[in-house]
Amino acid sequence: MSDGTDQSVVETAIAAASAGGEFAMADFGTGLDVQTKGEAGEPMGPADVVTETDRETQRRVVEVLSERDPGATIVGEENDAAKTVPDAGRAWVIDPIDGTFNFVRGLHYWTTSVAATVEGEAVAACSVLPALGRTYAADDADAFLDGDPVSVSERSGGESTTVAPIVPPAYGERSTYADGVGELFERFGTVVRHCSAQATFALIARGALEGAVTPQRPNPWDSLAGARLVRAAGGVVTDLAGERWSVESDSMVASNGPIHEELLEAAEGLR
Repeated sequence: MSDGTDQSVVETAIAAASAGGEFAMADFGTGLDVQTKGEAGEPMGPADVVTETDRETQRRVVEVLSERDPGATIVGEENDAAKTVPDAGRAWVIDPIDGTFNFVRGLHYWTTSVAATVEGEAVAACSVLPALGRTYAADDADAFLDGDPVSVSERSGGESTTVAPIVPPAYGERSTYADGVGELFERFGTVVRHCSAQATFALIARGALEGAVTPQRPNPWDSLAGARLVRAAGGVVTDLAGERWSVESDSMVASNGPIHEELLEAAEGLR
């Protein structure tokens, strides 16, 4: 992997995410030993769950990346991977199962996501949705679904638009957030939540949704691959202040572009 985006980088992201997704798929819909992340030492809510499959899937992804790019930093949600994205050099950012809550309940919206970064900026990404048989990928110019180009929708607002709140505050701390979701309902046609940020970003990239928002700072493994997909598909990703989103941003708003200003206004109520 060179310090730039070429086809080999995207191919590596696809190979690693696909290998992880195939591994995880073997456990999808089976009885699993489930912990909340709070039980695993993280202050989260009951919908934030983790399984041994998450950990083993990350190991499988890392195996592929280590074979293809042994000098790169590995950042990942599970195991002993780094938890912050380096602002110098190259790195791979992994979410082995984004949407574990869905995964353990037999719901199909979960991903294995991999992003390549250079100097802290995502330059390529892949999100595989194994249960749906779909592979989203992006380089620094274009986004693809199963190898075919995709782009964000052109819907500009009103009842034809659909937006999604993602990464809610901790359980028991959501009253303001809930009021803000009501504002989204007032301004847009439909509000949905898929319980997988990366799957939501993929849907924006192919034009199935118009926007997604969180007042929280998402973890890099929840956000970098999706941000690259949305931007490569022609969309916009900022923070709640409208500044270009980066992994250091304190919030995240992704959209098709035409609804972005209205989504920013509506999202203020989520804080």
